[in-house]
Amino acid sequence: MSRPQQINDFITSKAPKAVCNRCIADGIGLTNKGAHPAQITGALATTREFMKESGRCSICGEAKQVIRRT
Repeated sequence: MSRPQQINDFITSKAPKAVCNRCIADGIGLTNKGAHPAQITGALATTREFMKESGRCSICGEAKQVIRRT
């Protein structure tokens, strides 16, 4: 399975809760915790199915940029 599909599936599995890039990376076992998830979530956020916003991550609880499946 491709990394973008893994990230899509992870975010979808948490719906309707929002998650941050670092928790996405941890959730799918990525070692690059910032750049790779950010690129993919940025692309997902251009679709109708996903929304990127400032909020609280449902996993780590930190207030930051998060993404959720709508």
